[in-house]
Amino acid sequence: MVNKKFLGLRVEPQVYDIVNKIADEEKVDKTKAIKILVFAGWKEIRLEKSLEQYRKGLISLDRAAEIANLTINEMMQQAAANGIKSDETVEEFREGLKLLLERK
Repeated sequence: MVNKKFLGLRVEPQVYDIVNKIADEEKVDKTKAIKILVFAGWKEIRLEKSLEQYRKGLISLDRAAEIANLTINEMMQQAAANGIKSDETVEEFREGLKLLLERK
């Protein structure tokens, strides 16, 4: 048996309606709908936090991608879509790429 934990919760009518809507759209039960919403929300939160840290220069693009569980290319697209421009030079990018390839 898979190790699972019980989580009971009370929610506002608006949240309940969202769960029901997802359950209907995805043709799943409410438990699965809540899991879908939690995982989607977690993914979005990780993306937002990694983009913010990258924007502030606290982490590199490859670290931001790792945190957000995206490829570097996907992270570059997300950064561009959010108006974040890189100060990295072509040479710095090449050096970083070289280091990444050496890790594999």
